[in-house]
Amino acid sequence: MSMRMSITNTRWVFAVWGALALCRTGIGLAAGGHAPSPSPAPHRIAIDARGPLALVEVTRLLVPERSESGGGEAVLDLALPDGAALSSVEVHEGGRWRSLEAPTTGGAGAVQAADLYRAESVARGVTPAAEPFDEGATHRLRFLRGGARAIAPVEVRIRFALVPIFDGGRLRVRFPAAPERLPPPADVTVRARGAADLDIAGVRTTFPGDAGTATGRASMRAPWEVSWAVRAQAASATPALDARVAMTALAPGETALAFLVKNRSVRPAGAPGNVLFLVDRSRSVGLPGLSAERELTRRLIEALPPSTRFDALFFDRGTRRLFSMSRPATREAIDAFENEMVPDRLQNGTDLATALREAGELLRREQSTFGPRALLVLVTDGALGDDLDGAALDRALAPTPGLELSLAAFAIRPVDDEPIGPRTRKALRAFAGARGGVARELRANEIGDAVPAALAALARGGDLGAIRLSADGAERAIADSLEPDAVLSGVLTLHGKPPHQLLVEGTARGRRVVATPSATAISTAWLQPWLGTGAPRARVLATPTVVGLLEPVLHPATAQPTEVKGSMDRMVIRNVLSLAYMPRARACYLNRTGATPALRDLAGRVRLAIDVVRGEVDRATVESSTLDNPEIESCLRESAFAIEVPRAARSDAPVTAILNMVFHARTPDKKPAVDLGTVGSEIDLVIEEMHRQEASASASPTTGPAPAPAPAIAH
Repeated sequence: MSMRMSITNTRWVFAVWGALALCRTGIGLAAGGHAPSPSPAPHRIAIDARGPLALVEVTRLLVPERSESGGGEAVLDLALPDGAALSSVEVHEGGRWRSLEAPTTGGAGAVQAADLYRAESVARGVTPAAEPFDEGATHRLRFLRGGARAIAPVEVRIRFALVPIFDGGRLRVRFPAAPERLPPPADVTVRARGAADLDIAGVRTTFPGDAGTATGRASMRAPWEVSWAVRAQAASATPALDARVAMTALAPGETALAFLVKNRSVRPAGAPGNVLFLVDRSRSVGLPGLSAERELTRRLIEALPPSTRFDALFFDRGTRRLFSMSRPATREAIDAFENEMVPDRLQNGTDLATALREAGELLRREQSTFGPRALLVLVTDGALGDDLDGAALDRALAPTPGLELSLAAFAIRPVDDEPIGPRTRKALRAFAGARGGVARELRANEIGDAVPAALAALARGGDLGAIRLSADGAERAIADSLEPDAVLSGVLTLHGKPPHQLLVEGTARGRRVVATPSATAISTAWLQPWLGTGAPRARVLATPTVVGLLEPVLHPATAQPTEVKGSMDRMVIRNVLSLAYMPRARACYLNRTGATPALRDLAGRVRLAIDVVRGEVDRATVESSTLDNPEIESCLRESAFAIEVPRAARSDAPVTAILNMVFHARTPDKKPAVDLGTVGSEIDLVIEEMHRQEASASASPTTGPAPAPAPAIAH
């Protein structure tokens, strides 16, 4: 079975799931092209779900292939399931299990292990196979024998641990298909403490409880899994956490800890009677995003009971209310909302904090209308800026005394758009956790499934925010949020000795939720592989009857895929600002009053920074100014929000345009292109005298010939 995982920058590959005997190639064919003989013993897999970990033990036989010199060697490329860490590789020899160990002689251990194996192979008359590695292999396992037992089977036991993943309401341990062409089935034994039911390779089994085990069979020809549901506990009136912890001391100053945390849902509450939508209508939403927001809001209204009343606040840099008072969700009211979700309503700027303040004031002012239970739904594209966090959003909304208010925050984007930024995601999750609500990031094609799931999670108490582990008072963040009945698991290290007091904490509606787990005793060998540093080391075993080698496989370094970011030509934004903004900036200056000579002759320089995000002007800031005129400076800032800017494709990164503007009451006289020096004044005098003569001649007409024109002189 080929499975992959990164463990401290090392992928372990473990292909032991077939029961066919492996030979020199390690992939099912001998060097001479003959298929290996069948394994004489069954393939056994034992899984022990202990606390937050699943401990897996695989036992099977390898049959060496006889070489021309009379010895025999078996070669196997190794691979682990995703999320697993190899604990040990052992061989049964002399009536007991012998482990392959890393040499204890420093950095040259890998070379010494390989040299020892080669020396032992020469002594037994075996030439080590030189076969290409499997594409996904990172380690190769070799065993050899000599003499009369050259092709005697070698019984191997491989142990590894992994943290089960949580998906679809169940904990799962997933295995891929076996690499063999005709793999025999494997006998699977599972023990899962605290499980309500058990599924082995798609077959539901009768589970005897904590004290017993369940058995099943896996064909190994296709990917398969073992899954179980955690035994449900009675729902409580308030949010609660359930936690399991496994802990072991690795060294005097280091402790390994595996955890599994569940958010126990509360008793379902009724649907809210009133809903206030806070809808992002800034230009960054764009046309596809506007359609997605409209669809999401309509689905939410239709999923609530017909008696639900709703109202909406649209926000960009400011806010605008849809109705003068909340209305029932009639077809006419829904159409009125959709008529506002049109492209010409999009405006530059996004000020969520101000929108939340106005929403809070509205809810407090009309408490009798929205009470006793109301739902605030935030619908946005997630372009909210990096200066906001969950605490700031919660402060902006402020308490709503006398009103039981829930929150649902949706960040929705088109299918082909990039994800929202990590800071925005963290802020929305913290905001929802503080209010006992839910925060979801959606794509436009996920609305149908996400809306009922979010409302169901809201009825079960909402997400817990700021999940953290406290060990003797020292806190470690685990996750930003945890959905109702969801499970969170992982492995981490702590500095120092194993702590005496462990707490798992979360936040719900501003209150602290605490669980006090008891640590499960577990061997250090199961957790040690997660915490290793440096390159993997070779392991070797040499006995009079068998020699084994586990060696790392070196692959050429592959280039990591770089994140694709959108770009915009500098001339594009330059042209937009020249054609759309500069006339407005000129109007700001020309519309000043001339009440005083200082205003009439006002001159100075202004340096303006315009931040452009996702096709909208997000911020305009006067960085410096010598005009000393707040009215003109304010007009310059406001005028920036009146223009339409291009959108960099697939990029949320802000673009800052810097404008340096110079203002004068009148255009300065142009200086002469050529300096004539002292001669210039004499020429000016001659020209002035000629002008006087021409003026006097035109005043007194004569009968003589007209005077010759003066020569043209370029200044």
